[in-house]
Amino acid sequence: MFVAALDAAIALSGEHGENAGLLLVDLSNLRVINHRHGYVIGDHLLLEAYTQLQGLSKLPDNVYRISNKTYAFLLPRLANPAFIALAVNRVQRTLEESLNIDDDILPVELRLGLAVTRATAQGALAMLARAENSLAQTRQGKLLQIDEAIQEPIANQTSMPLEQRFAEALYDNAFELYFQPKIDLRSGKVFGAEALIRWQLPDHGFVPPEELVALAYASGRSYELTRWVVNRALRYQREWRNDFSLPLAINLSADLVSNPDLPNMMQSALAIWGADPATITVEITEGAVIEDKEAGFDNLAQLRELGLGLSIDDFGTGFSSLSYFKEIPATEIKIDRSFVIRLLEDTQDQNLVRIIIDIGHLFGLDVVAEGVEDEATLEMLRALGCDIVQGYLYARPMPEAELRVWLKGREILSGNP
Repeated sequence: MFVAALDAAIALSGEHGENAGLLLVDLSNLRVINHRHGYVIGDHLLLEAYTQLQGLSKLPDNVYRISNKTYAFLLPRLANPAFIALAVNRVQRTLEESLNIDDDILPVELRLGLAVTRATAQGALAMLARAENSLAQTRQGKLLQIDEAIQEPIANQTSMPLEQRFAEALYDNAFELYFQPKIDLRSGKVFGAEALIRWQLPDHGFVPPEELVALAYASGRSYELTRWVVNRALRYQREWRNDFSLPLAINLSADLVSNPDLPNMMQSALAIWGADPATITVEITEGAVIEDKEAGFDNLAQLRELGLGLSIDDFGTGFSSLSYFKEIPATEIKIDRSFVIRLLEDTQDQNLVRIIIDIGHLFGLDVVAEGVEDEATLEMLRALGCDIVQGYLYARPMPEAELRVWLKGREILSGNP
């Protein structure tokens, strides 16, 4: 409904030679308010923001909640670009006054993003991408650039910054999932595979995964991107049922670990695709729960109650204490590849890997080593007691069609958690 309404606003404004504006209003610290003051307060603030925006708009179809804490406010048919600055200032002033409900309640931190166009060739998704890029800048502490937003957008999409193209790619399902097999050292069988997101642009090539994750975080779209990955992975797993049963590991963005919607998102995806939670492991980085320990541990406990496995990724590189680690309901730890690639030449790394393996086994966890690229490293990991490996020695991350070919003639370990 929002995309259709924005397209209509752009078209109507273009027909009259006027400007169409899109203002994104983000309650950036809502998660902190929820945790500190309770969800009743957070829900009140969301409703109050929506009510105030509706009152300012005076039209029923110009305000939309497009993510858990972000509203889109349409500004159609603005004859004078100067009106846009007035509208933005009025929205900000009204919300700052109405959302300040009590001196004892943490003040709402508003972040705004803006895009303006009168070019009918500019579609809704392209305009949304520009607004999200603007919002990403203000999330980083920069001032909202109203004059810059009023400038005509660049028509050639290939010259758009990646921040702008990311939102379109998310709506257009332009990402891919690659899979890297995991091998059980004890049996030599395929233990499962890690699902890895990939984004390839015709004029740019592959966007590095860490840059893609950073784009999602900066634009406030980590939840949507993770939801896409989870659902696409489970969809593939269901499609494979007639040929093979392959457990999958799925990475969770660090900023989602304490997101209250995470357990529901995972439960919904499991139900939609009829997935067996015992065949799914979610991977989190070692330091992901430290920012909001209480909410993070609660979410992870709920994921384990769903029957999902839990892997601590990049183990050994974070700053969490063993007391934190003891409380995380993990089923697996992954040794960071930085230790693995130096295993043969650095005795300190050998000792660290041995300690990590011993700690994992002490807590009853499987231990995975990633970044295994040669037989000598593999044999040392085997001697140290490592359980599972993945790396270029066996296979690089590959598209789903190539994974099917790679699996032919290989035995998949059954019954692993």
